[in-house]
Amino acid sequence: MNLLNFTEHYPDELSCRNQFKVYRDKSGVICPVCGHKEHYWKRDKECYECKNCGKRQSLRANTVMHGSQLLFRYWFTAVHLLTSTKKSFSAVELQRQLVHKYYEPGLGNAS
Repeated sequence: MNLLNFTEHYPDELSCRNQFKVYRDKSGVICPVCGHKEHYWKRDKECYECKNCGKRQSLRANTVMHGSQLLFRYWFTAVHLLTSTKKSFSAVELQRQLVHKYYEPGLGNAS
């Protein structure tokens, strides 16, 4: 997918978040407390809730984005840039490409 198609496919934060939820649901969510694999999606809280023990976890929990405050759109764009080019990117170059003011260590580990 080229950059133009990518931006048409994922034009905003909501589209990226919704697609990430689709990926997350497909790969499965496991409760960190009891190991149960069935969860409710709490739309009002935007989190998963274990059907067994009630433990809640965010959409980002236990993913490469865990603890990150970056928007989903930044993450999606970074992954697109890293996977659509034959050249490698340094974390600083990725930060420059994303026009992001601050270096976030987790993003540099996405490559």
